Amino acid sequence: MIQQRQSEPHEPGAPVATPGGLLGAFDYAEHARLAAQGGVVAAATAAAAREENAWSIGDFRLLTMIIGTVVGGWIAYTNPDKNKMIFVVVAALLGAASGEAFGFGLSRWAEVRRMHVIVKRRVWFSVLTVLVIAAALVAITPLLLPELAAAGGLGEEAKNLTTRGIAISALAIIGGLPSAATLAAVKQVAADPLPGTPGQQLDALLRLRRMCARMLSQLGILVLLVMGVNAAARTVGVDLNPGVVIFSGVVASFVVGTMYAPTAATLRRRGQLYVERHFSLDHVPVGELIEAAENKGKLEKLLSLDQTTFGELKAGLVVLSPVVAGAVALMIQNLK
Repeated sequence: MIQQRQSEPHEPGAPVATPGGLLGAFDYAEHARLAAQGGVVAAATAAAAREENAWSIGDFRLLTMIIGTVVGGWIAYTNPDKNKMIFVVVAALLGAASGEAFGFGLSRWAEVRRMHVIVKRRVWFSVLTVLVIAAALVAITPLLLPELAAAGGLGEEAKNLTTRGIAISALAIIGGLPSAATLAAVKQVAADPLPGTPGQQLDALLRLRRMCARMLSQLGILVLLVMGVNAAARTVGVDLNPGVVIFSGVVASFVVGTMYAPTAATLRRRGQLYVERHFSLDHVPVGELIEAAENKGKLEKLLSLDQTTFGELKAGLVVLSPVVAGAVALMIQNLK
Protein backbone atom coordinates (compact mmCIF):
# COMPACT_ATOMS: atom_id res chain seq x y z
CA MET A 1 0.00 0.00 0.00
CA ILE A 2 1.09 3.63 -0.49
CA GLN A 3 2.58 5.06 2.65
CA GLN A 4 1.03 8.38 3.50
CA ARG A 5 3.28 11.02 4.95
CA GLN A 6 1.98 12.84 7.98
CA SER A 7 1.30 16.49 7.32
CA GLU A 8 2.15 19.25 9.72
CA PRO A 9 -0.59 20.18 12.17
CA HIS A 10 -2.59 23.26 11.37
CA GLU A 11 -4.24 25.68 13.67
CA PRO A 12 -8.02 25.39 13.52
CA GLY A 13 -9.47 28.38 11.74
CA ALA A 14 -12.34 30.46 12.95
CA PRO A 15 -15.76 29.52 11.61
CA VAL A 16 -16.58 31.27 8.39
CA ALA A 17 -19.69 33.40 8.69
CA THR A 18 -22.51 32.48 6.38
CA PRO A 19 -23.30 35.44 4.12
CA GLY A 20 -26.82 36.78 4.19
CA GLY A 21 -29.09 38.27 1.56
CA LEU A 22 -28.92 37.18 -2.05
CA LEU A 23 -25.35 35.89 -1.74
CA GLY A 24 -26.45 33.51 1.00
CA ALA A 25 -28.71 31.76 -1.48
CA PHE A 26 -25.65 30.34 -3.19
CA ASP A 27 -24.06 29.07 0.03
CA TYR A 28 -25.28 25.49 0.16
CA ALA A 29 -22.33 23.13 -0.20
CA GLU A 30 -20.39 23.41 3.06
CA HIS A 31 -22.38 21.49 5.69
CA ALA A 32 -19.56 19.09 6.61
CA ARG A 33 -16.99 21.88 6.85
CA LEU A 34 -19.24 23.91 9.11
CA ALA A 35 -19.74 20.93 11.37
CA ALA A 36 -15.97 20.41 11.60
CA GLN A 37 -15.34 24.04 12.48
CA GLY A 38 -18.18 24.92 14.78
CA GLY A 39 -19.82 21.66 15.78
CA VAL A 40 -23.19 20.18 14.97
CA VAL A 41 -25.09 23.06 16.59
CA ALA A 42 -23.34 25.64 14.42
CA ALA A 43 -24.04 23.59 11.30
CA ALA A 44 -27.73 23.26 12.21
CA THR A 45 -27.99 27.00 12.88
CA ALA A 46 -26.40 27.83 9.54
CA ALA A 47 -28.70 25.37 7.74
CA ALA A 48 -31.76 26.89 9.40
CA ALA A 49 -30.62 30.38 8.37
CA ARG A 50 -30.30 29.23 4.77
CA GLU A 51 -33.76 27.67 4.81
CA GLU A 52 -35.29 30.89 6.14
CA ASN A 53 -33.72 32.88 3.30
CA ALA A 54 -36.39 34.08 0.87
CA TRP A 55 -34.06 33.50 -2.08
CA SER A 56 -33.09 30.02 -3.25
CA ILE A 57 -30.51 29.05 -5.82
CA GLY A 58 -33.20 27.58 -8.06
CA ASP A 59 -35.25 30.79 -7.98
CA PHE A 60 -32.29 32.96 -8.92
CA ARG A 61 -31.16 30.57 -11.67
CA LEU A 62 -34.68 30.60 -13.14
CA LEU A 63 -34.77 34.40 -13.00
CA THR A 64 -31.47 34.80 -14.83
CA MET A 65 -32.57 32.26 -17.46
CA ILE A 66 -35.79 34.16 -18.10
CA ILE A 67 -33.98 37.49 -18.34
CA GLY A 68 -31.40 36.03 -20.71
CA THR A 69 -34.09 34.43 -22.89
CA VAL A 70 -36.03 37.69 -23.18
CA VAL A 71 -32.94 39.76 -23.95
CA GLY A 72 -31.55 37.31 -26.52
CA GLY A 73 -34.90 36.86 -28.24
CA TRP A 74 -35.56 40.62 -28.28
CA ILE A 75 -32.17 41.39 -29.86
CA ALA A 76 -32.91 38.97 -32.70
CA TYR A 77 -36.59 39.91 -33.01
CA THR A 78 -35.80 43.57 -33.65
CA ASN A 79 -34.09 42.61 -36.91
CA PRO A 80 -36.25 44.00 -39.78
CA ASP A 81 -35.91 40.87 -41.94
CA LYS A 82 -39.14 38.86 -42.11
CA ASN A 83 -37.47 35.44 -42.32
CA LYS A 84 -35.99 35.56 -38.83
CA MET A 85 -37.82 32.95 -36.73
CA ILE A 86 -34.85 30.53 -36.56
CA PHE A 87 -32.57 33.43 -35.67
CA VAL A 88 -34.91 34.48 -32.84
CA VAL A 89 -35.23 30.94 -31.44
CA VAL A 90 -31.48 30.26 -31.40
CA ALA A 91 -30.74 33.70 -29.95
CA ALA A 92 -33.29 33.07 -27.20
CA LEU A 93 -31.65 29.71 -26.44
CA LEU A 94 -28.27 31.45 -26.23
CA GLY A 95 -29.78 34.01 -23.86
CA ALA A 96 -31.23 31.26 -21.67
CA ALA A 97 -27.86 29.47 -21.56
CA SER A 98 -26.10 32.74 -20.74
CA GLY A 99 -28.50 33.45 -17.90
CA GLU A 100 -28.15 29.95 -16.50
CA ALA A 101 -24.35 30.17 -16.79
CA PHE A 102 -24.45 33.51 -14.96
CA GLY A 103 -26.33 32.02 -12.01
CA PHE A 104 -24.20 28.87 -12.05
CA GLY A 105 -20.99 30.91 -11.95
CA LEU A 106 -22.23 32.96 -9.02
CA SER A 107 -23.04 29.83 -7.03
CA ARG A 108 -19.58 28.43 -7.68
CA TRP A 109 -18.06 31.79 -6.69
CA ALA A 110 -19.78 31.63 -3.30
CA GLU A 111 -18.57 28.06 -2.86
CA VAL A 112 -14.94 29.00 -3.54
CA ARG A 113 -15.12 31.93 -1.14
CA ARG A 114 -16.07 29.47 1.59
CA MET A 115 -12.84 27.58 0.98
CA HIS A 116 -10.27 30.37 0.76
CA VAL A 117 -9.74 34.10 1.25
CA ILE A 118 -9.86 35.53 -2.28
CA VAL A 119 -7.81 38.59 -3.30
CA LYS A 120 -10.40 40.36 -5.42
CA ARG A 121 -7.99 42.65 -7.27
CA ARG A 122 -6.32 39.59 -8.80
CA VAL A 123 -9.73 38.28 -9.83
CA TRP A 124 -10.63 41.61 -11.41
CA PHE A 125 -7.34 41.60 -13.32
CA SER A 126 -8.12 38.15 -14.74
CA VAL A 127 -11.68 39.14 -15.66
CA LEU A 128 -10.52 42.37 -17.32
CA THR A 129 -7.93 40.40 -19.28
CA VAL A 130 -10.66 38.11 -20.61
CA LEU A 131 -12.84 41.11 -21.48
CA VAL A 132 -10.01 42.83 -23.33
CA ILE A 133 -9.22 39.69 -25.32
CA ALA A 134 -12.89 39.09 -26.16
CA ALA A 135 -13.44 42.74 -27.19
CA ALA A 136 -10.28 42.75 -29.30
CA LEU A 137 -11.29 39.57 -31.12
CA VAL A 138 -14.77 40.93 -31.83
CA ALA A 139 -13.27 44.22 -33.04
CA ILE A 140 -10.81 42.61 -35.47
CA THR A 141 -13.33 40.12 -36.85
CA PRO A 142 -14.11 42.30 -39.94
CA LEU A 143 -10.37 42.54 -40.63
CA LEU A 144 -9.90 38.77 -40.50
CA LEU A 145 -13.08 38.09 -42.49
CA PRO A 146 -13.19 40.49 -45.46
CA GLU A 147 -16.75 39.51 -46.34
CA LEU A 148 -17.95 41.06 -43.07
CA ALA A 149 -16.12 44.28 -43.82
CA ALA A 150 -17.71 44.34 -47.28
CA ALA A 151 -21.13 43.64 -45.78
CA GLY A 152 -20.89 46.87 -43.85
CA GLY A 153 -21.34 48.81 -47.11
CA LEU A 154 -24.32 46.88 -48.41
CA GLY A 155 -26.91 48.90 -46.57
CA GLU A 156 -28.53 49.54 -43.23
CA GLU A 157 -29.77 45.93 -42.95
CA ALA A 158 -26.23 44.54 -42.99
CA LYS A 159 -25.13 47.09 -40.39
CA ASN A 160 -28.05 46.16 -38.15
CA LEU A 161 -27.15 42.49 -38.41
CA THR A 162 -23.56 43.27 -37.42
CA THR A 163 -24.73 45.37 -34.48
CA ARG A 164 -27.02 42.57 -33.28
CA GLY A 165 -24.19 40.10 -33.62
CA ILE A 166 -22.07 42.23 -31.32
CA ALA A 167 -24.96 42.53 -28.84
CA ILE A 168 -25.55 38.78 -28.80
CA SER A 169 -21.82 38.17 -28.35
CA ALA A 170 -21.85 40.59 -25.41
CA LEU A 171 -24.76 38.62 -23.91
CA ALA A 172 -22.73 35.41 -24.08
CA ILE A 173 -19.69 37.15 -22.57
CA ILE A 174 -21.74 38.54 -19.68
CA GLY A 175 -23.10 35.06 -18.98
CA GLY A 176 -19.57 33.69 -18.74
CA LEU A 177 -18.11 36.45 -16.54
CA PRO A 178 -18.99 34.83 -13.16
CA SER A 179 -17.32 31.64 -14.35
CA ALA A 180 -14.25 33.65 -15.37
CA ALA A 181 -14.12 35.20 -11.90
CA THR A 182 -14.60 31.81 -10.23
CA LEU A 183 -11.86 30.20 -12.31
CA ALA A 184 -9.52 33.02 -11.29
CA ALA A 185 -10.49 32.41 -7.65
CA VAL A 186 -9.86 28.67 -8.00
CA LYS A 187 -6.42 29.52 -9.39
CA GLN A 188 -5.71 31.45 -6.18
CA VAL A 189 -6.83 28.52 -4.04
CA ALA A 190 -4.65 26.08 -5.97
CA ALA A 191 -1.64 28.41 -6.00
CA ASP A 192 -1.37 28.38 -2.19
CA PRO A 193 -0.66 25.30 -0.02
CA LEU A 194 -3.91 23.67 1.02
CA PRO A 195 -4.59 23.54 4.78
CA GLY A 196 -5.84 20.58 6.77
CA THR A 197 -5.06 16.89 6.84
CA PRO A 198 -4.12 14.98 3.66
CA GLY A 199 -7.70 13.73 3.45
CA GLN A 200 -9.09 17.26 3.66
CA GLN A 201 -6.60 18.45 1.05
CA LEU A 202 -7.59 15.65 -1.31
CA ASP A 203 -11.27 16.44 -0.77
CA ALA A 204 -10.61 20.09 -1.65
CA LEU A 205 -8.64 19.15 -4.78
CA LEU A 206 -11.37 16.82 -6.00
CA ARG A 207 -14.06 19.42 -5.35
CA LEU A 208 -12.11 22.08 -7.24
CA ARG A 209 -11.50 19.69 -10.11
CA ARG A 210 -15.21 18.81 -10.38
CA MET A 211 -16.14 22.47 -10.13
CA CYS A 212 -13.83 23.45 -12.99
CA ALA A 213 -15.06 20.58 -15.15
CA ARG A 214 -18.67 21.64 -14.64
CA MET A 215 -17.89 25.26 -15.48
CA LEU A 216 -16.04 24.18 -18.62
CA SER A 217 -19.06 22.16 -19.73
CA GLN A 218 -21.29 25.16 -19.08
CA LEU A 219 -19.03 27.40 -21.15
CA GLY A 220 -18.93 24.74 -23.87
CA ILE A 221 -22.70 25.07 -24.28
CA LEU A 222 -22.25 28.82 -24.80
CA VAL A 223 -19.61 28.19 -27.47
CA LEU A 224 -21.92 25.78 -29.29
CA LEU A 225 -24.84 28.24 -29.18
CA VAL A 226 -22.65 31.15 -30.33
CA MET A 227 -21.89 29.10 -33.43
CA GLY A 228 -25.59 28.27 -33.75
CA VAL A 229 -26.54 31.95 -33.65
CA ASN A 230 -24.01 32.78 -36.35
CA ALA A 231 -25.30 29.88 -38.46
CA ALA A 232 -28.88 31.12 -38.03
CA ALA A 233 -27.81 34.68 -38.90
CA ARG A 234 -26.78 33.49 -42.36
CA THR A 235 -30.47 33.11 -43.20
CA VAL A 236 -31.20 36.69 -42.16
CA GLY A 237 -30.26 39.67 -44.30
CA VAL A 238 -26.87 39.34 -45.99
CA ASP A 239 -25.77 35.84 -47.02
CA LEU A 240 -22.50 35.38 -45.12
CA ASN A 241 -19.71 32.93 -45.83
CA PRO A 242 -19.89 29.65 -43.82
CA GLY A 243 -16.42 30.52 -42.52
CA VAL A 244 -18.11 33.06 -40.25
CA VAL A 245 -19.66 30.22 -38.25
CA ILE A 246 -16.32 28.43 -37.86
CA PHE A 247 -14.52 31.64 -36.97
CA SER A 248 -17.08 32.45 -34.28
CA GLY A 249 -16.43 29.06 -32.73
CA VAL A 250 -12.66 29.65 -32.85
CA VAL A 251 -13.03 33.04 -31.16
CA ALA A 252 -15.38 31.71 -28.45
CA SER A 253 -13.17 28.68 -27.81
CA PHE A 254 -10.08 30.88 -27.53
CA VAL A 255 -11.79 33.14 -25.00
CA VAL A 256 -12.81 30.12 -22.93
CA GLY A 257 -9.26 28.79 -23.21
CA THR A 258 -7.82 32.02 -21.79
CA MET A 259 -10.19 31.67 -18.85
CA TYR A 260 -9.57 27.98 -18.20
CA ALA A 261 -5.92 27.27 -19.10
CA PRO A 262 -4.18 29.15 -16.22
CA THR A 263 -6.49 27.60 -13.63
CA ALA A 264 -6.16 24.09 -15.05
CA ALA A 265 -2.36 24.31 -15.11
CA THR A 266 -2.18 25.61 -11.53
CA LEU A 267 -4.64 23.02 -10.25
CA ARG A 268 -2.76 20.23 -11.99
CA ARG A 269 0.51 21.44 -10.45
CA ARG A 270 -1.02 21.51 -6.97
CA GLY A 271 -2.32 17.97 -7.46
CA GLN A 272 1.11 16.79 -8.55
CA LEU A 273 2.73 18.33 -5.47
CA TYR A 274 0.11 16.66 -3.29
CA VAL A 275 0.78 13.22 -4.78
CA GLU A 276 4.55 13.63 -4.49
CA ARG A 277 4.32 14.75 -0.87
CA HIS A 278 1.77 12.37 0.58
CA PHE A 279 1.84 9.31 -1.67
CA SER A 280 5.49 8.62 -2.36
CA LEU A 281 6.65 5.15 -3.42
CA ASP A 282 10.08 5.57 -1.83
CA HIS A 283 9.47 3.42 1.25
CA VAL A 284 6.96 0.92 -0.16
CA PRO A 285 8.13 -2.73 0.14
CA VAL A 286 9.12 -4.35 -3.16
CA GLY A 287 6.31 -6.89 -2.96
CA GLU A 288 3.70 -4.10 -2.72
CA LEU A 289 5.12 -1.78 -5.39
CA ILE A 290 2.79 -2.91 -8.18
CA GLU A 291 -0.35 -2.46 -6.09
CA ALA A 292 0.92 0.86 -4.74
CA ALA A 293 1.76 2.08 -8.24
CA GLU A 294 -1.72 1.11 -9.46
CA ASN A 295 -3.35 2.99 -6.58
CA LYS A 296 -1.17 6.00 -7.25
CA GLY A 297 -2.14 5.90 -10.91
CA LYS A 298 -5.82 5.84 -9.95
CA LEU A 299 -5.31 8.88 -7.73
CA GLU A 300 -3.49 10.74 -10.51
CA LYS A 301 -6.37 9.94 -12.84
CA LEU A 302 -8.88 11.27 -10.31
CA LEU A 303 -6.88 14.51 -10.14
CA SER A 304 -6.62 14.59 -13.97
CA LEU A 305 -2.82 14.56 -13.79
CA ASP A 306 -2.78 12.35 -16.88
CA GLN A 307 -4.49 15.07 -18.91
CA THR A 308 -3.18 18.11 -20.76
CA THR A 309 -4.90 21.50 -20.78
CA PHE A 310 -5.84 21.09 -24.44
CA GLY A 311 -7.16 17.62 -23.71
CA GLU A 312 -9.37 18.98 -20.94
CA LEU A 313 -10.60 21.75 -23.23
CA LYS A 314 -11.36 19.22 -25.96
CA ALA A 315 -13.29 17.07 -23.50
CA GLY A 316 -15.23 20.00 -22.05
CA LEU A 317 -15.81 21.86 -25.31
CA VAL A 318 -17.37 19.13 -27.42
CA VAL A 319 -17.32 21.49 -30.39
CA LEU A 320 -13.58 22.22 -30.19
CA SER A 321 -12.33 19.37 -32.40
CA PRO A 322 -14.81 20.06 -35.25
CA VAL A 323 -14.03 23.78 -34.97
CA VAL A 324 -10.29 23.21 -35.24
CA ALA A 325 -10.75 20.81 -38.16
CA GLY A 326 -13.08 23.25 -39.91
CA ALA A 327 -10.70 26.16 -39.36
CA VAL A 328 -7.79 24.22 -40.82
CA ALA A 329 -9.89 23.16 -43.81
CA LEU A 330 -11.00 26.76 -44.35
CA MET A 331 -7.41 28.01 -44.23
CA ILE A 332 -6.32 25.38 -46.77
CA GLN A 333 -9.21 26.33 -49.03
CA ASN A 334 -8.29 30.02 -48.86
CA LEU A 335 -4.68 29.23 -49.75
CA LYS A 336 -5.69 27.57 -53.01
